[in-house]
Amino acid sequence: MNAAPTLRAERIGMLDTTRGIAVLGILLMNIVGFGLPEAYEDPTNWGGHEGADLWAWRINALFFEGTMRGLFTLLFGAGALLFLQRQAHHDAHATRDLGGTALYFRRTVLLILFGLINAYLFLWEGDILFYYGVTGLFLYFFRKLRTPALIAIGLAVLSVPTIVNLTDRIEYDEVRTRAEAAMNLQESGATLTDEQLHAIDELNEEHADHKPAREEIERAIERIKASYLSAFRYLKSRTFYFETTFFIRYGFAECLGMMLIGMALLKLGVLSGSARRSTYLTMMLAGYAVGLGVNAWEVQMLESSGFSVDAIVDTYVTYDVGRVPLTLAHLGLIGWLWQTPVLMAAKRVLARVGQMALTNYLTQSILCGLLFTGAGLGLFGQFERHQLYYFVIAIWALQLLWSPWWLNRFQFGPAEWLWRSLTYGRRQPMRIASPTSAASAGRSPST
Repeated sequence: MNAAPTLRAERIGMLDTTRGIAVLGILLMNIVGFGLPEAYEDPTNWGGHEGADLWAWRINALFFEGTMRGLFTLLFGAGALLFLQRQAHHDAHATRDLGGTALYFRRTVLLILFGLINAYLFLWEGDILFYYGVTGLFLYFFRKLRTPALIAIGLAVLSVPTIVNLTDRIEYDEVRTRAEAAMNLQESGATLTDEQLHAIDELNEEHADHKPAREEIERAIERIKASYLSAFRYLKSRTFYFETTFFIRYGFAECLGMMLIGMALLKLGVLSGSARRSTYLTMMLAGYAVGLGVNAWEVQMLESSGFSVDAIVDTYVTYDVGRVPLTLAHLGLIGWLWQTPVLMAAKRVLARVGQMALTNYLTQSILCGLLFTGAGLGLFGQFERHQLYYFVIAIWALQLLWSPWWLNRFQFGPAEWLWRSLTYGRRQPMRIASPTSAASAGRSPST
């Protein structure tokens, strides 16, 4: 028996639908990074922070910040486990094919390459595929753990970014205290020591990281708009930071923790839609109570402080305390709706989007690169925050239309086909027998 990609009839419907929601939803947050400078967490930097712009920030901060990425990451963990389980079955009957372990690592390294292409060639500094690929190399060693161990380790790993952020907050307080004392002495006419001057410089650098000078932001806009090469030169160092320092300090633990929980949720039947309705309802009620409560507190604190650096640093500490429960609440809502005989057409379409999640994710980068950077129209920094969501709606409409159209004619999305062909070392069949048969196969969202 030869190893081969998952057939359409073997797919898990709720996984695909959830993946479709996640890949569309992640653009809600990414669009700010694509279209505005230094405005992702602080709307006062650029793009407007009043009226419709403030409400656009509020809605995302309350309901979506980090949660679509959270769903995406849970699903990656589940998908990795499914792949390994399926390959383990094939290994028992394998002849000359590579074993499941080799295929898994080849598949994961290829995802790293996709991430590097997305980050450097498509100019998306917020790429997540590189994170998933690197973390996936480590995920392999947890595949045989039982559910309680996966949950316990996952939660423990997820606590690491919170601990790091708390440590950063304490260090920031110490820097601020030293700097303010030095500035008070300076105002009184005293001569400052090198150490005191350094403390002031440290605080100024910290503030500049969060709130760059307008001239600096304008220079960044011009460089990103000027040409593809100019945008690449400006973004490459930022991208490198996110894929090294930031990933090591925060991204790896976030990804690994959520992936382990995703593996556990698959084993529990939560991600396959086979858990009890009461389970999904509990996830919703508990997750929204905690997640929305924390997020509402963060929003109130940020707004009341005028988005001060102190408040921003405080929200880093509570970030996952709100984000993780809210992610699970969204998953509970999806699972509850999945078991409800309503919105069947929407479930089918979203499942098609999810089956092409890699293609759709990369397409978002390509389209936004052409819209906002010098590779295309150069619209970076030219719109208010709320106006960016007109582009989101347009891209959603395109992907909701083209995903079913494509999968009525082809087995895989273009990127999925390439990924599978390179993983298995042979060209995978692309076309299906006929559009009619594919449409019939897609009538139930459980396919």
